[in-house]
Amino acid sequence: MKKALVATLGIILAGCGSESSPSISGSAESTRLSDNIAPPNARFEQYRISAFELDPSQFALAGNRVFLKVYSSSGNVLFLGQIDKQKPVSLPLSLPNSEGIVKFDLFSDLDGDDSISRERQL
Repeated sequence: MKKALVATLGIILAGCGSESSPSISGSAESTRLSDNIAPPNARFEQYRISAFELDPSQFALAGNRVFLKVYSSSGNVLFLGQIDKQKPVSLPLSLPNSEGIVKFDLFSDLDGDDSISRERQL
């Protein structure tokens, strides 16, 4: 039993292997991560920062307190809070590279005000 376990571990370790001085080449000859080293100037980015700007004074909201909800098309909330209805809002949003559109809802504390729902291309 011990010999079978040691033999199995030896086969697994031999399959992993390592190179003492891996070279950086243009084409991948192996699927091992240690054989495919990224160049020093490589960048791996899954998210980007985009500016979301909104001027709430252009919407006719009569309430004293105005709230803004910004969310992605997949439903992830990016911002939710009270804003000043007289001043423009500028928010830095961290979005996945695949997202190009964000949605926003603007609403107030007054029952007579309609909520505003729109989309914006970033």
